[in-house]
Amino acid sequence: MKKTTIKIVMALLCPKHIYLKQKIPVIILMLCGILNWHPLFGQINTPVKLIGTVKAGDDLKPLPGATIKIGKSGNAVTSDQNGKFQILTRDTSGVLFISFIGYRTAIIPFNQTEKGPYNIILASDPSVLKEVIVSTGYQTLPKERSTGSFAQIDNQLLNRRVSTDIASRLEGVVPGLLFNRNTVNGSAGNVDISIRGTNTLFANSQPLVIVDGFPYDGDITNINPNDIESITVLKDAAAASIWGVKSGNGVLVLTTKKGSPNLPLSIDFNANLTIGNKPDLFYSRNFINSSDMISLEENLFNKGYFDSNLKTGYVPVSPVIQLLAGHRDGTIAVDQLAAGLSLLANNDIRKDETKYLYRHSVNQQYSLNFKGGGEKSDYFLSLGDDQDKSFYQGNKNSRITVNSRLNFYPIKNLQFSIGANYVQLNATTNNPLYNYGNLAFGSNNIYPYAQLKDANGNAAAIPKDYAKSYTDTVGNGKLTDWNYKPLDELHNADNTLRTIDNRVNLGLNYRFLKDFRADIKYQYEHSAESGLNYNSLATYYSRNLINIYSQINPNGTVTYPIPIGGILQQSDSYLTSQQLRGQLEYNHNWNDKNELTAILGSEISSTENGSNSNTVYGYDQETGASYANIDYATSYGLNPNGAATIPSTLGFGKTTDHFLSYYSNAAYTYDHRYTISLSGRIDKSNLFGVSTNQKSVPLYSTGAAWNISKEGFYHLTWLPYLKLRATFGYTGNINKSATAVATIRQLSNNYYSGDTYNQIANPGNPDLRWEKNRMTNIGLDFTSKNQIVSGSIEYYSKKGIDLFGNSLLAPSTGLSTYFGNTADTKGNGLDLVLNTRIINGSKFKWNNNFILSHATDIVTKYDVTSTSSNYIAFSNSSSIIPLTGKSLYGIYSYSWAGLNHQTGDPQGYIDGKVSTNYSGILANTNINNMVYNGSSRPTTFGSFRNTFTYNDISLSFNIVYKLDYYFRKTSLTSSGLPYSGNEDYYKRWQKPGDELITSVPSLQYPPYTSGRDQFYQYSTALIDKGDHIRLQDISLSYDLYKSNIKNLPINHLQLYGYVNNVGILWRANHDGLDPDLSGNTASAAYPLPRTFALGIKANF
Repeated sequence: MKKTTIKIVMALLCPKHIYLKQKIPVIILMLCGILNWHPLFGQINTPVKLIGTVKAGDDLKPLPGATIKIGKSGNAVTSDQNGKFQILTRDTSGVLFISFIGYRTAIIPFNQTEKGPYNIILASDPSVLKEVIVSTGYQTLPKERSTGSFAQIDNQLLNRRVSTDIASRLEGVVPGLLFNRNTVNGSAGNVDISIRGTNTLFANSQPLVIVDGFPYDGDITNINPNDIESITVLKDAAAASIWGVKSGNGVLVLTTKKGSPNLPLSIDFNANLTIGNKPDLFYSRNFINSSDMISLEENLFNKGYFDSNLKTGYVPVSPVIQLLAGHRDGTIAVDQLAAGLSLLANNDIRKDETKYLYRHSVNQQYSLNFKGGGEKSDYFLSLGDDQDKSFYQGNKNSRITVNSRLNFYPIKNLQFSIGANYVQLNATTNNPLYNYGNLAFGSNNIYPYAQLKDANGNAAAIPKDYAKSYTDTVGNGKLTDWNYKPLDELHNADNTLRTIDNRVNLGLNYRFLKDFRADIKYQYEHSAESGLNYNSLATYYSRNLINIYSQINPNGTVTYPIPIGGILQQSDSYLTSQQLRGQLEYNHNWNDKNELTAILGSEISSTENGSNSNTVYGYDQETGASYANIDYATSYGLNPNGAATIPSTLGFGKTTDHFLSYYSNAAYTYDHRYTISLSGRIDKSNLFGVSTNQKSVPLYSTGAAWNISKEGFYHLTWLPYLKLRATFGYTGNINKSATAVATIRQLSNNYYSGDTYNQIANPGNPDLRWEKNRMTNIGLDFTSKNQIVSGSIEYYSKKGIDLFGNSLLAPSTGLSTYFGNTADTKGNGLDLVLNTRIINGSKFKWNNNFILSHATDIVTKYDVTSTSSNYIAFSNSSSIIPLTGKSLYGIYSYSWAGLNHQTGDPQGYIDGKVSTNYSGILANTNINNMVYNGSSRPTTFGSFRNTFTYNDISLSFNIVYKLDYYFRKTSLTSSGLPYSGNEDYYKRWQKPGDELITSVPSLQYPPYTSGRDQFYQYSTALIDKGDHIRLQDISLSYDLYKSNIKNLPINHLQLYGYVNNVGILWRANHDGLDPDLSGNTASAAYPLPRTFALGIKANF
């Protein structure tokens, strides 16, 4: 172990010394080489095979793609994916030149007695740009020799961010990749990802995820980032088309960590603790303070607004309305009323929710990796443990991961590999109020003066569904307690989800005839998810359901169709997939002038998904007993009114998908200057088509690259590297919701006959086929002298063909529309990457990375046109309502003519004239005169990352920006008052002249003018620009190396800190809104809280 350590240290400290397996310094070998070159020693004509392994001096990892050349004869080969090489020569002696971009060239003498195996360690050369190796999932190749559009995320950049999921580590570091955080509940952290825009309308829009050469069918959050070595993002057709009909949205290729032959045991440990702030509930616009809410309620009460609710006797009303009604009825005195209202006015539900429903999040992450190898094998084993306490009280998650891989080399040129991955996730979601705004009474948002605890510190009750006067008296005490106490619900909930995911993969790789390699791979994956939501009798859910269905008989007795006890909701799902691939590879280099690489293969896969669900009534968790005799057929009278059968969630489903594919890829490079590439793939499936030619689709790509800087006429010394490349090709996509055969669905009983009947859900379509995406990409890569500036610029155009959409049918068919390949889209964009070494001193360095991306998507063909009201009301960043000629995620609105100066009413246009005839405005607005504001998703976005290094201290921060898009903000609506409040209440028009300083209409009391609120809510007055610049994160680290500190008991130690979600630096809107939230509605009423992490990494 000590000798190995000395060897590594010498390789790092003395880069001009290359140590071989026999531990002979290169100086001695060069002397031997000089002697062997002497003519007196003669030559032997029998070919000599030289073998060895090439590794990087900085981390001792294999270097695939290194060039090994025999100086005298000119023969050359490249090292394989494990850094291994073998080369034949008839020379009895000579010199090997081993080169790799970013490393100093090694010169190794050879002769009849020194033929290897060589263990060659290349020293890093900071003055030369390191060659980037990209992976398509089928093969690895130097980026310099590729024609396609790749983005490579190495291990250092991948680990810059602290998180438990792999997807979030890509945000702000990949050109063309956008996190659409405003499409769903941003506060929950669930987002979707798009690469170079959206390439489909209704099919899956997420990128394909590849892990170690196979599509990953599980949830990407199952993957432990500590197991990933690098990620390659495939963005254009030449890069991604090899994946066929699954690659239309781009491809994320994840390569896991592995061991290396002849590498001593290496242990890596990583641990970090992340603490997050509580959410800022005071950020939400959807709030009116308690005193103003009480004034509104008083005003509306005096106008009779609540009289109908009070008359029912069971509709819940707020405490203020109860006090006012009691005073009107003479049961509450004036002073009691005043005291009660004063007490309520001092409450703020946001304070109670912040205190009792939320907490500081705490995440603990631990990872331990073992890797190494001998002459005949190498290994990797990782163990991961993540414990996450969400900022929602009662919610927590845990994840355990085990990942292993063994490679065996039993005989020369043969490699056998086996990998296994195990993931277990346990999620507890016991906070039913996990989002601000979920707390409600009746159909209304909760009143702002509500309390979660009473004066004695006990859980307070809130009239959730029914008036307290009703629940306290109905059934004469024979029903279960009908009070709803939110804090009790938090403690009584028992909602768990367990997921287990297993993957096993096998591989056999054999090299023969020098340039050929046969490869067979197989993967089996099984994922099972089991959900249990136990609602004990203590929960409101069970008590409420039991009471609703309880039958109160005329004699005062009560029967319980739903038995008194707990209610257990079960849900189970599974996924089983198998994939088998056979591949033949060819790689040959002629005299370091001509290089040809090619692959030819076929793969077959099968995926089965299944699910079932059930509800068990009268369940006792301690005994496991339940009540089986539930009558689901009878319609029971409900309390307080109505009738219904007992709900049953019994259900099951199963789908099976089969795929058969043939593929090929080839690339030829001449003299390191010119490269051409071709790829093709045919996919077949049981999903589409009826005839054979409709069950398969050929997808292909072609590309060319020109290394201009290698030309003899090129003499720009300040720009030593310049490469032009262009590609064209097709990728595809799948929509599993469509089928080529006719499908029906069973509906309820016919009104007249009482019989069940069926309805055609989708007519048969024998022409159903895959979606296709055609893309052209042109790129220019460049590097200045000493790498002061490097980067790339790419322009692309794309066209979506045969996309799934709705199309009109003749009325005689009995159907109005059908779902098929009827839509087209187009788009274009730009990706710019600039890497700058601003300061590159011996101690202090300042590097900058700038990313600029622009992506647009336009619908060019869609047969069905909806109404203008649908386009306006449902246009947002998460919904697509296609309209030919407009953005996929366009946002539309009514024309705005300001406020009436006398009444404060909102004004629009009818036939070009200002009007307050809202019904007329809504009726006369069509798709031709409605306002198209623009895209609701950013069309220009990117990041600006700076890294400062002083000796072993590194500080970096990443600024991300999103530009050229719009969002619709919420505002005040008179009909939504009093409980759907909004801070625009304080900006409303109140007197003539206010129309000059506000666009918020005057408050209108019942009766409301029809269409007034709808017009204002969807007018351009509430459209704002989403442009903003955000300081995403800050990272600080300090590294200690054994080579610098002799007494350090480990090889490398890193201490690091990380701050995420730092804050917005600039925004275009003037309301202080975060455009990344989903419309800034109650379901996403606060930005992601800021988090702080501290961690340690160690290598032994």
